Amino acid sequence: MPFYTANNTELKLNGTGYYVSDVSLSSSADINPVKKIGSNLSDEYSSAGRVNGSLSINYFLSGEDPIKNLIENDESVSGNFCGLYFDSGHLTSYSLNYGPNQPVSVSASFSFFSQVSGSFSKTSSNLDDVNILNVGDFRFSETGVVNGEKILSLSYSFNNSIQPFYAIQETGENPVPIRVSSTNKSVSMQLETNDYSINIPSTGLLCRAAMSMKDNSGVEQERYEVSGVVNSEEMSVTAGELLVKNLSVTQANLAIQPPEISSISPSPAETGAHVVVSGSNLSNIESVSLQGQDLSFDTPTGTTGFGVTIPTNVPTGGVFGGPLQVRTRGGLALSTGALLIS
Repeated sequence: MPFYTANNTELKLNGTGYYVSDVSLSSSADINPVKKIGSNLSDEYSSAGRVNGSLSINYFLSGEDPIKNLIENDESVSGNFCGLYFDSGHLTSYSLNYGPNQPVSVSASFSFFSQVSGSFSKTSSNLDDVNILNVGDFRFSETGVVNGEKILSLSYSFNNSIQPFYAIQETGENPVPIRVSSTNKSVSMQLETNDYSINIPSTGLLCRAAMSMKDNSGVEQERYEVSGVVNSEEMSVTAGELLVKNLSVTQANLAIQPPEISSISPSPAETGAHVVVSGSNLSNIESVSLQGQDLSFDTPTGTTGFGVTIPTNVPTGGVFGGPLQVRTRGGLALSTGALLIS
């Protein structure tokens, strides 16, 4: 199996250059030994006529990351690594890690299903000074902003299983897949903090988490979001160390964009009133609730809004209300303002 690796080199993916701290490229043939009847040994081999390859890279985040966009759009990539060329590559994993006073590092891996062409040769490039991004804020939808100075570490990860499908061929070497299917695609976010004042929902409750990556001027360059469930919450301490809280949020459905709520009108609203909710990605609604009470809602004809009816059996006088919670197949949205019942 050919295997190449290099440090501090330039890699091109779909024509975009990346200066990576390290990169490895491997390629293997699908070959199996054929045993003869009555013998435990084999001197013959059968080939499926297919080549499988992988690319793994590590780099520092310095701005908007085109590789991150591959998480949702499933675009195939072609690459050039030190004179070696491959195509039909698909993103299989993407992870981001951050610690205080450390640059944000990214690891990504690809699978491809074609032969590597070209010749390997060392190259040298001059890398201009760049600003490595830092974490601007970390937000849970129900808790506000976690003080960035209290984040001990955080990570964002994406995993994807890739399955190639080939046409039935009697002859032919190195066929290209007629299609590539993504299965079990998911993203997750983990956080370690010593901010004990935040009130994270219990394990299994819906939650939305986001972190902003900003440059030295405080301008957001990249943003990572997870809209799913809190599947892990743990407080731990080691002798001589700080008490820390560990949290994990996982989102399984990436095929639909998570919903956004921009406004609710009117608010306050009377019991029995019809309230209009506006925003984006508001189709495929599964439930709408207020303070844990389900609300009846209109089936939206578009993605920018729908209506809900305030129940007649809730307390009035401004004593009942809170953020409106909308759950769609794409995730969870909570209104930034409270819906109060007058």
